[in-house]
Amino acid sequence: MTRSLTTLPTRSPQRPARGWRTPALLLAASLLASCGGTARPAGGSGTPGAGGNVTPGALVVSVEDAAVVGAFAHSGSLRVRGVSPAGVGAALAAGQPGTQLSVGTPVASGGDTLLPVTLGGVALASGGSAQLTVTAGTQRQAVTVTVLGSAAHSIPAGTPYLASAARTQGQQVLLRAPASADEASRHSLIRFDAADATFAPLAFPVTGFETITSHAVSGADAWVAVRGVSAEGSFLLRRGADGRTQRFMAGTVETLNNLLVLPDGRVAFTAYGQPQVLLLDPVGGALSRLPTDGPPDSAALGPDGLLYFTRRGDAPAVVQVELLGGQSRAFPVGTPGVSVPVSLNAAPDGTLWFTESRTGSLWNLDPVSGKQRSVTLPTGARAGEVAVAPDGTVWAADTERGDLLRAGPGDIRAVTINLPAVPGGGPRALSAAPGGTLWFETGGQLGQIR
Repeated sequence: MTRSLTTLPTRSPQRPARGWRTPALLLAASLLASCGGTARPAGGSGTPGAGGNVTPGALVVSVEDAAVVGAFAHSGSLRVRGVSPAGVGAALAAGQPGTQLSVGTPVASGGDTLLPVTLGGVALASGGSAQLTVTAGTQRQAVTVTVLGSAAHSIPAGTPYLASAARTQGQQVLLRAPASADEASRHSLIRFDAADATFAPLAFPVTGFETITSHAVSGADAWVAVRGVSAEGSFLLRRGADGRTQRFMAGTVETLNNLLVLPDGRVAFTAYGQPQVLLLDPVGGALSRLPTDGPPDSAALGPDGLLYFTRRGDAPAVVQVELLGGQSRAFPVGTPGVSVPVSLNAAPDGTLWFTESRTGSLWNLDPVSGKQRSVTLPTGARAGEVAVAPDGTVWAADTERGDLLRAGPGDIRAVTINLPAVPGGGPRALSAAPGGTLWFETGGQLGQIR
């Protein structure tokens, strides 16, 4: 849930700045293409440490820090479980021309060993994968590892631009500023065209103290919710590909959040502090209200066509709502009176991802079975904003360390994608494109990981 005036959190001051890294000879290690979880033996069917059939004498290897080449370049490390550093190493499998490997000094981490590994060369200049063999004495493990590519684009704004949210629209990314931004940023979106790497303002008829508080895309249309300042209250605007706009009154003076365009063309949204979902039919302008048991925080549309929202308070929950009849089903989460589930996102498999802001934990909910599971985060990490890619990969902002967290489909552990410490902090405004690219803003730059 978003109030009309907010400020964005900055990077934790306890974390030292890293500075930018050069994009040479860098790695991330990961299970197959997931860049997360526990390493799988090459050619095998089991997953060591995850309940599968473990190859006799095999090591249990997982990714601790994933690596990225390009603008956010950073090397990575592997966690070799249950062994001491002595004799731990890695080698590049034969038959991989254009790939280079550098292995750092293994260090103890509890009862495990962390092994710095750097991959590079022309074959991995923009990311890719390689085959490694990790060894410790007579034990060994064949691992397919992945290196992620990245790019960064400076956002041209009069003042440092900090995004509140992002939405993808074909080859474009639409960024929205927070309600506390300067007037120009509060009255428009910024549109980035990936085809030619250019930025341009996307104007709306918003003036004075009026503020864009939420946005959504539907085909060529861009929708925004606006906090009004007149007696008429707040309203929605639809902007077509030709630049023409239509205005729809929301029937409330409260801040509008969670703008969602439904498959039938209606637009769902919420009003701050109100126990209801509002539904607009843009064809005739009719506005209807769907009462809810408690004010919604974040909201998402599931692949099943149902609406889901998070609820805090005495009965924190993820709530499922049938938009036609209004029937609802609550899935209690966390601790009553304490937990605050937020950043709800639907995954392609029908499950839902969210974070619990009090603990910084990352959760998955299956609304069919009601089963919930958490993903183990790296030590010291706290999950904030979430985005889910079409292949089921879940991304989260690490609000404690200013990094990204990534877990592939089925992974029980998330890995860290280290980002450089920059003025203004980040990452924010996570959005996963249909092709799988993650877009985000950090320190006034639009970043992408692929």
